[in-house]
Amino acid sequence: MSSSEKSDLSSEEELVQKLAELRLVSARLDVGPEERQDWTQKAQQRVSQYLQDLPNSKVLGDGDQQEIEEAVKAVLPITEEPVSFDTALESFCSSVGDHMLMREGHPNYFAYVPGNSLYPSAIGDFLAAAFNPYALVSYACPAAVQMQHSLIRWVAGLFGYPESCAGNLTSGGTVGNLIAIATARDAKKLKAKDYHRCVVYLSELTHDGIGKVLHTIGMGEAVLRKIPVTERFGMDAEKLDEAIEKDTKEGLIPFAIAATTGTTDVGSVDPIAELADVAEKHGVWLHVDACYGGFFVLCDSVKHLFKGVERADSFTCDPHKGLFVPFGAGLVLVRNWKQLLTSNRRTPVSTLQDRPTFARQLNPEDLTFEQSTHFRAVRVWLPLQVFGVGTFRAALQEKLYLSQYLYHKLKAVPGLFVLEPQLSIVLFRYEGVPEQQQQQGCPAAEVNLRLLAHVCRDGRLFLASTTVLGQTYLRACVLAFRTHREHVDSLVAAVTDGLKQLLG
Repeated sequence: MSSSEKSDLSSEEELVQKLAELRLVSARLDVGPEERQDWTQKAQQRVSQYLQDLPNSKVLGDGDQQEIEEAVKAVLPITEEPVSFDTALESFCSSVGDHMLMREGHPNYFAYVPGNSLYPSAIGDFLAAAFNPYALVSYACPAAVQMQHSLIRWVAGLFGYPESCAGNLTSGGTVGNLIAIATARDAKKLKAKDYHRCVVYLSELTHDGIGKVLHTIGMGEAVLRKIPVTERFGMDAEKLDEAIEKDTKEGLIPFAIAATTGTTDVGSVDPIAELADVAEKHGVWLHVDACYGGFFVLCDSVKHLFKGVERADSFTCDPHKGLFVPFGAGLVLVRNWKQLLTSNRRTPVSTLQDRPTFARQLNPEDLTFEQSTHFRAVRVWLPLQVFGVGTFRAALQEKLYLSQYLYHKLKAVPGLFVLEPQLSIVLFRYEGVPEQQQQQGCPAAEVNLRLLAHVCRDGRLFLASTTVLGQTYLRACVLAFRTHREHVDSLVAAVTDGLKQLLG
């Protein structure tokens, strides 16, 4: 045997030995059944205790700077050596779990748009992550693709969208809006040299995410034309029509109308049917942001507010709002599936050249810019299965009635001006500021902000303020599924007590 052959044999033996050594270490990643059961049980116990304590805990953390710093320090750093699961779990619970400054899903969470997390959704995320199907192409897991398509078809049916539509599950409204506006851009065959002449029409109350979307897709030069609202805070269709005609005469390109069913500030609904008439008249893309308000379409009492959405070119809605699932679940639909497909499908790279031919149907990867995503469908599908649509309809109707209940209770408080809600957001402000306080430089806006601070002072209630058409309001959004009448009564009592304290 030659020396070179001995050398080769020696190298192969060393390689085999090294592989054996590395296998012993890397095998740790394949957790055995006893550890799986132990870790899962311990995590479930922590979650169960948190959810049991949640309704009686404070919705707001104290915000003590020292406590915040201690919580941040409790997050274990990444190191070469492992720690026990118990140590890592304790780090999470003592840092994140015990020190959330805002507890989403709390029944007294009335600020912003409350986040929720149905327990079956958490299990759905666990299943999705553990089984981990590649759910973007049907040749990898056809049932996973079907689960996603069935959800999208169900939502489309709620709004009367045609069979010609297609859509996708997204991380939320911003990504959904991005996909819709990018599809509109491509459908209109707009070129970069014309972006500065393109006009997007939105109301004074439209979410600022549209501007962010335009910037992200390279259309930051486009004109954002704000259209006045009516006395019911919906976009004025006549003013919109006039603006489009004026812009057209001036050589601009009316590109898209960004309408809303459930504005973030007021909860108001744009007159979609009237806006659709204007859009069709001028050949402008109509997009509807239904992220907050969309799933109220399930309720007969407000279903009429969504008339015309079926005529929109695209719309978005967020299951992580109206269906109470965790953050990270949005949905976008485009009326003409070919337009969505054209905007997103790409020729597969060479590594995918041998994939099955039947996969060139409407795969989720062909309907979004995303290439690798968490299997989002399960977190929405599982709660709908175990609770049924009727339960969600009842929960949403309860929130609508609770908002009306809050409206009437606040209207009975002397000095309060209250806007009647269209959906589940109630705006109110104190207008009866005594003349003496006004003379002392304490305007109504300051009194209302003091009232807000009083309501939130002990962390038991969480309310926010907003400014609408120059007026400062306190704003209550009723959308946490744990919120019931007694929680609204607590809010009313805190407002009433706050006014007594502030006004003497």
